[in-house]
Amino acid sequence: MWGDELLDPALIDHKYAHPILMENIPYRESRCFLGLLGKHYNVPVENYGIPGGSQQSAIWTYLWWLEHEQLDPKECLILVGHTDSNRNTFYNPKHKSFSNDPAWNRFIHSAWVNNGAGNIDQQWIDMVKLHTVLTTCTQSMRLMYQQSILFFEGQYNSLSKNVVQFCTSNPPLVMTANNLLWPDRSVGLLVNHDRKLLAPNRHPSELGHEVICNHLIPEIERVIIA
Repeated sequence: MWGDELLDPALIDHKYAHPILMENIPYRESRCFLGLLGKHYNVPVENYGIPGGSQQSAIWTYLWWLEHEQLDPKECLILVGHTDSNRNTFYNPKHKSFSNDPAWNRFIHSAWVNNGAGNIDQQWIDMVKLHTVLTTCTQSMRLMYQQSILFFEGQYNSLSKNVVQFCTSNPPLVMTANNLLWPDRSVGLLVNHDRKLLAPNRHPSELGHEVICNHLIPEIERVIIA
């Protein structure tokens, strides 16, 4: 959802070349599938994805959005892309904000620790590692996924049936929900078969995001018509 590995070619020689650069925001947000959908429908979009985020942080971020959104949430189309269920997020009330930090980001993601992020306090690293060792199992991943699916189905029912959810990574079990697209697979399967559709670290490339966008358009049309 966020658009990891979408880097403006003009920034390749930048000293800190990385998609997270402030200078890269226009390129990344306009070429990820969410930005492409906004262009297709000629409407503004807000991207609340974040690298390494979890299903927990998606719920917490959504609740922040629900409280702060100036538009009527019933007038917005809300797209929820579920990530890996083996990720966890912890709330950090002492989070140190950076210039490109969104206001809602007060999180420590297990994916950051697992990938060796260098800006996390050692106490958090130790705690996340212990939590991973002591709790990670198939049952906990299934519970997290079920909780997330049912939460956003509840939002679908309580708003105006304008919440669409789908998996960006393979789901840990097959569930059905009124607003869940493709319950037995993820949009990742749309791009994993073709190297041109993948960036080096297997996130969708620019072409991959176009493929995902084109598969979502018919589903969005169905929601709008309904």
